[in-house]
Amino acid sequence: MLDFHHSWPYERVMNDIYFEECPFCHASPVLIPIKKKAVDEAFEGIKTHIVMPCCHEKIVVESMDSDYIWASAALR
Repeated sequence: MLDFHHSWPYERVMNDIYFEECPFCHASPVLIPIKKKAVDEAFEGIKTHIVMPCCHEKIVVESMDSDYIWASAALR
């Protein structure tokens, strides 16, 4: 189980995933460039990557649930 410091909340609007605020540069709101297949794999626990469009920082996604993205590095 990952520590809560490795999580970041997201919102889903239709098929798009948004962060209310970027965990790195604090831009708001941020549309996450992730494909549906990658989201489905993240829900199964398969690692995927997200490159933030605002600051180009990289997040290694360990898993996802209906509210949070769980990353390999601390986001909080």
